[in-house]
Amino acid sequence: MSSLPPHLQHLQHLQGDELKAAIQTEYHMQAVAFIVRQTDYSEETAAERLGALKDPVKVVKEYLGLSESDEHEPASSSKSKNQMKYGEIRKFMDEGAKQFNMQKELNERRRKYQEYLQQQENMKQQQTPES
Repeated sequence: MSSLPPHLQHLQHLQGDELKAAIQTEYHMQAVAFIVRQTDYSEETAAERLGALKDPVKVVKEYLGLSESDEHEPASSSKSKNQMKYGEIRKFMDEGAKQFNMQKELNERRRKYQEYLQQQENMKQQQTPES
């Protein structure tokens, strides 16, 4: 009894270099089929891109617009946990200070506007008794 799947049973009688070549061919066919399923590439284009990149996953990532640099992007991994914690605390404190300053400025504008309205009302009252 053979433990090979049905689509690979034709390889069981091969040995040595023939077996290696058959396995490589089978791998290439499976990789091209994978690329064709995951992209809209034709078999020829898939085989060409596979020849250039040597890895079916890289071909699909290239098709999707994902580069290798995106995969290793987290630069924060070069920071220690302590640096990351203090970075988050710093961001939180900066945001709180920004909101506090905005609220303070808004209150100051309201106070000045109320003073302006009060002055306008006082001027009207001063002008009204004279008339």
